[in-house]
Amino acid sequence: MRGKELLEIDEPRPLRHAIEPRAHSFDDQEFADQAAAANVAVVLGDNEGRWPRLDWVTADFAYARLHGDKELYTSGYDDAALDDWEEWTRDHLDHDRDVYVYFDNDVKVRAPFDAMSLVARLAR
Repeated sequence: MRGKELLEIDEPRPLRHAIEPRAHSFDDQEFADQAAAANVAVVLGDNEGRWPRLDWVTADFAYARLHGDKELYTSGYDDAALDDWEEWTRDHLDHDRDVYVYFDNDVKVRAPFDAMSLVARLAR
């Protein structure tokens, strides 16, 4: 019962959707237009070139998944790469978009350190 009580008093929250294409066939204007019409974010996936890297604005928020820029799931992000992600994030924030950056380069436990480094850069 406790969970139901919390749900009843909680503020309404919009449900947002994002899609991370993993086939190059998604690099298509018709797909971009459909995502934009539905306010669905097309995830910018950093994945060492394995899948399409689509840096499109299709929603009122931006989402990036960082799987590793040199080696999928294992490479950490160096200072230059984190500077680039800081710039990408700030650009979206400057356009009043919420920004989600998910580090998924976790096989070598780099994700938390890279995330903390990006947060520190944004806090400057």
